[in-house]
Amino acid sequence: MNQALLLRQELPHPDTYPSGVIPVPEAITGTAFFPGGHGLWMEEGAPSFPVGGIMVLGHDFHSEVEYHRSKDKKMENLKSPTWRNLLNLLKEAGVAPRQCFFTNFFMGLRAGSATTGVFPGRKDSRFVAECSAFFLTQLRHMKPRGILVLGSEVPSLIAPLSPQLSPWLGARLGDIDRQQAAHRTAVQFTPDAPACTVVSLIHPSLRHANLRHRTKAVGRDAHAYEVELVQRAWE
Repeated sequence: MNQALLLRQELPHPDTYPSGVIPVPEAITGTAFFPGGHGLWMEEGAPSFPVGGIMVLGHDFHSEVEYHRSKDKKMENLKSPTWRNLLNLLKEAGVAPRQCFFTNFFMGLRAGSATTGVFPGRKDSRFVAECSAFFLTQLRHMKPRGILVLGSEVPSLIAPLSPQLSPWLGARLGDIDRQQAAHRTAVQFTPDAPACTVVSLIHPSLRHANLRHRTKAVGRDAHAYEVELVQRAWE
C-alpha cells in the first residue's frame, strides 16, 4: 500500500490539468482503479503493492459523477462489465487480482457526467507528456513482469515510449491484430525498469461485442487467444 500512496503524492500537479479534466479529490478506500482508488485488490484484507506482478492499464477513470458514486459506496462496482469480464479473464488465466495493479494512462477525472468520447486532455500535448512521464513513474515503482493494455485507445499512447512497441504507433486494436503484434516481449521503457511483456486486449466493458472481430483478425478463437495473452504476460 505504501507505494500506492507514494504514487498519489507524485501525481501531476492540479494546476497542470487541462480544461475538462479535474484532479481526484481523494482515493476511494476500497477496490478501484488508480487514480480514483489505490489500484489494489482490497477484497482480501490489507494488500501489499504487487511489485513484479501485472499492471492492468486502462485509459481513464470515468467521470466526476461516477467517481463520487463509487466513493460513496467505498469501491467501484465489481459487477460492472469492466470488472466482471476482467476478473473472469484473470481467473481463467490463473492470475490472482491481488497480483495486479489496476491503473490508467490518463490521470484525473472527466468533469461532469460524460464517460465516453475523446478524453478532454487527449489533445493537450503537454498533459499527454505529463501522463506519459507518470506512467513511467508507475513502472519504476511496480517493476511489472507484464502489462495488460485495455482497449484501442491506449496502445498508441504508450507506443512512443519503447522501440519494441513500434508496431503500435498510431494503431488501434484491429491494426495490431492484423500485424500479429498483440504480444510484445522484452519491452524496455526505461533503463531503471526491467523489461516486461506487454499485451493488447479488448476493453473488458466491450469484450463480448468485439470478440468476433478479434477472432476474424487473428484467425482463432478470441477468448482463448486473450487467455493465452494474459498467461504470457504473467509467465
